[in-house]
Amino acid sequence: MALSRSLGLRSLTLAVVSGTIGSGWLFAPFYAARSAGAASLIAWLLGGVLAFGLAMVFAELGALVPSSGALAQIPMLSHGRLAGFIGGWCAWVAYLALPTIEVLAMIEYLASDLPWLTLDGGQGQVLSPWGMAFAALLLVLMTWVNLAGVRTLARWIDTLTSWKLVIPLLISAVLMLSASDWSNLLVTVGAPGAGENWLPGIVHAISSGGILFSLLGFRTAMDLAGEARDPQRTVPLAMGLGLGLSIAIYLALQLAFLVAVPHSSLGAGWGALQLSAHGGPLAAIAMGLGLSWVVGLLLSDAVISPGATAMTYLGLSGRVAWMMGSLRLLPRRLEHLNRQAVPSTALILSLVIGVVMLLLGPSWQQIVSFLTACLVIALAVGPVSLLALRQQLPTAHRAFALPAAALVCPLTFMAASWAVLWCGRTAVEGAIALVLVPALIFTGVNRWQGRPLDGTHGRWWFGYLIGLLLIAELSGSNRLIPGGELTQIALASAFSLAVFPFAVRSRLPQVSSEAQVQIN
Repeated sequence: MALSRSLGLRSLTLAVVSGTIGSGWLFAPFYAARSAGAASLIAWLLGGVLAFGLAMVFAELGALVPSSGALAQIPMLSHGRLAGFIGGWCAWVAYLALPTIEVLAMIEYLASDLPWLTLDGGQGQVLSPWGMAFAALLLVLMTWVNLAGVRTLARWIDTLTSWKLVIPLLISAVLMLSASDWSNLLVTVGAPGAGENWLPGIVHAISSGGILFSLLGFRTAMDLAGEARDPQRTVPLAMGLGLGLSIAIYLALQLAFLVAVPHSSLGAGWGALQLSAHGGPLAAIAMGLGLSWVVGLLLSDAVISPGATAMTYLGLSGRVAWMMGSLRLLPRRLEHLNRQAVPSTALILSLVIGVVMLLLGPSWQQIVSFLTACLVIALAVGPVSLLALRQQLPTAHRAFALPAAALVCPLTFMAASWAVLWCGRTAVEGAIALVLVPALIFTGVNRWQGRPLDGTHGRWWFGYLIGLLLIAELSGSNRLIPGGELTQIALASAFSLAVFPFAVRSRLPQVSSEAQVQIN
């Protein structure tokens, strides 16, 4: 049984918006402002440039390989089984965690009216037993919607995303009209008179502040390509349109947040800004301005925006697992489809893992850096595979071809390496360990079973990840290679540009015959 092709351009574009405007709009403006102050606007633009570069790379790949769960298929197609496992595994891990973090965001906002959902954990609010049960129930309901079929999922996403487009813009306008203190844009991140270096704050806002975490939602169109009508045309258009809309909304929201914060709260700089522990930062500002109806809208949207995003990513995690099962990178039973042509076994597995993640009790900001690192590592293979596939499939029809790909691809790969390192040493250690250890297990199991691994073509992944880890460990203040962000950027640039041509040359002589599932 094949997946059903039922999604048009509108549904795909709204799926991209749904993937980008989730919990990020409720928290990212606050954390970005604390990291960079007014320069958070620059951080959104830079994050947008990086996300748009990756989106254009995957626009060509998505048009060429219009399959659901293609983040596993594309690297296997160009570089074999080991590369396919690493790319798919990294994407799957990130997708598994995303619904959980969106549900946590919902509960953090709802706890202002439903305090029984959380408990004081000493360093912040944590889920109570009732909150844990409520969160698990939400994940079950989202899984049920996904199991009902892609048309049902699309109807839910279309309806909820239309709301998600209007509410952030409305709240941005209301906050700017109610309290526009433009002098806030001159406030430094640190205490007045302490001097200011904007670059570390911008870097932190892009990574740990949630900017890149939010904007990488453009992938949703590609992950649903196997269920799209005319995917060679609709997938690239949906990624560009959806990402452009999302960046515009986030810029408006960030500006509104910056000018709506009471100036008296910024005496020690943006970095010391504190807002309410319950209800979230935007609700705290609205309550301070006496805008009770805005608080009501925020609490409603705290269910709708993260809920729609969680529902989307729960479906995507199932589709990545389905593709990995189809390619024999994970157990074959994951490729099972129900009567609605939905990967039901993979979806139920995603639900179980999501509930287990709730028991770990992470906060929104604690997991954002780690997730961003995992997502960017999964996407870093895109520029490599694009140039490799142009050599392997030179005559294949490409409805969209990336202009100046020989220049854009290495630069995008380099920028992706920056983004991984910007997530911080702890996040880099966790993300790379979570990739390398399963990859080594996968290698051992395949050799024991006597299955081809294509290790020669995929081993560049190990060198690349270990190199990033060494840069993260050895560079920085009081380390073997002293210096700040510029030093790390220079090291990452030189390393990435050295690895990139080797990675492209490591491609298979011909595309993998095992991976040619629904290829254009």
